Amino acid sequence: MTGDPVEVAPDVWWVGRRLPDDAFQCHTYLIKAGSDSVLVDPGSLLTIDETLSMVAQLADPATIKYLICHHPDPDIAASLGPLSAALPRSDIVVVTEWRARALLKHYGHRFDYWLIEDHDFRLPLSARGDLEFQLTPYLHFPGAFTTFDVASRTLFSSDLFGGFVEPSGGLHCHDIDELMREITPFHQHYMPTKSLLAGSLARIRQRWPEIRLIAPQHGRVIPETIVSAAFEQLSDLECGVFTLADQDHDLTRLIRLAEARVQLTESLLAIADPAALVTSINAVLRHTDHAAEASLYVDMPDEGWTAWAEGRRWQVSSPPEDAATVVELVGRPVAMLSISFDQRDSTDAEVVQMLARMAGSIRPSVDEFVRRTTDAHRINSLSQAAATDPLTGLRNRRALDGEIPFDDFALISLDIDHFKHVNDALGHGAGDRVLSRVSSLIMSSIRDTDRAYRWGGEEFLVVAPNAGGATGYEVAERIRQAVCAAQLDDPVPSGRVTISAGVATTVHISDDFSTVLERADRALYLSKARGRNQTTVDPRARNG
Repeated sequence: MTGDPVEVAPDVWWVGRRLPDDAFQCHTYLIKAGSDSVLVDPGSLLTIDETLSMVAQLADPATIKYLICHHPDPDIAASLGPLSAALPRSDIVVVTEWRARALLKHYGHRFDYWLIEDHDFRLPLSARGDLEFQLTPYLHFPGAFTTFDVASRTLFSSDLFGGFVEPSGGLHCHDIDELMREITPFHQHYMPTKSLLAGSLARIRQRWPEIRLIAPQHGRVIPETIVSAAFEQLSDLECGVFTLADQDHDLTRLIRLAEARVQLTESLLAIADPAALVTSINAVLRHTDHAAEASLYVDMPDEGWTAWAEGRRWQVSSPPEDAATVVELVGRPVAMLSISFDQRDSTDAEVVQMLARMAGSIRPSVDEFVRRTTDAHRINSLSQAAATDPLTGLRNRRALDGEIPFDDFALISLDIDHFKHVNDALGHGAGDRVLSRVSSLIMSSIRDTDRAYRWGGEEFLVVAPNAGGATGYEVAERIRQAVCAAQLDDPVPSGRVTISAGVATTVHISDDFSTVLERADRALYLSKARGRNQTTVDPRARNG
């Protein structure tokens, strides 16, 4: 690091002081903005004299109007007292958050406060543009926040991305592996939890997706080339290592314990598949004195008892009942491990007891699989419901939108003749019964590869894949004849209804679905115009 001011971004200057033999370096930055210049994290009693000297090399100290204090620690704010005497302006304000203000006053300074939450988290600078602020609670202070300079797209990250730096380290870091070695112990030491850290990083990234530079209060400046990698890797870092501490305050040891805990937790949480779970358990059992193999039994919702063994899955009527070789995985739905040994009459109580002690760690994997399976069933049911006409049971327009064919196909457009008379004379209840009965006749008349849809009202569509006009005509005629022959005594007085059909096919490779549908509808209209209860094939339809 250097003893001279360093321009890290356009009109953004590092004006800190390099403390000798100290890995915990603290940085101050000057944003030059005419008479609205800003000092970011002014610093401590150890650094303020050199900071003011550097500022004087760059600008008149009388141009400084704003002092940003990201949190109230002395390495940031202990200089407020000396700055009260050193800076001449009477309108200088401390930019901070209300919880920090409650502590900053104890430094005995003369400045007023400008609270970010009272100004929509935005500070306009007349000669530069806006500074924007984002709260990062408990990282590491309850009211901690970061500052973003819109003009240079620089993130002043406070403690985030801070690190412990070797004396030989420069101001900038261009290598992501080197950066992570420096910032990992810092964050594991100071940041309370991984979830809080990852959550704040995600909010910062969402609000300011184009960050060209990260200027932390500690550690080293991070250039744009590794900004994305720094966000990604820091989001995955396990923090809060002091939650492991009781009497032991050796940071290195606590970090090792945290890493071991992460590896153990991830090895369990990464398994959410019963087959993989059984394989992992059996890998452990192979190291016991007696050869043994575990099978998993789960009373799956909507499926019943399901068993998994090495490499296979099957349904069972009930699980094993031998208490000596069964380990219950406490929770719902009911789940258990059954352990079989190499000799039929042999039981290794210690192996069973070992698995019983592991039951609490195994259960989350089962729960996750059950949750995913249940969610998949629910999503499938909702998708089916959304794609199904509730009256007829046929697929609807929404289903067709996702199933439009692209190869050669025939399309049959169908319409119940004089259906309005049924509704007008007998009511919609009778009409619904006619629709339901006709739908059943359509389904029983089409091929296994064909798909039928209720297009709307009394209109239906049948898609016949790999079919030409002749095949489409045969399918349409089967439907028409089945409807015509059906006895519908209850819904209609005559006991019968008829149906008209139009058939069209793809003709050219460029024909899309809407083109074929238009031709099928024209053919249907011709059937209606010619007296109904008949099938008309579009004259351009392919043979076959």
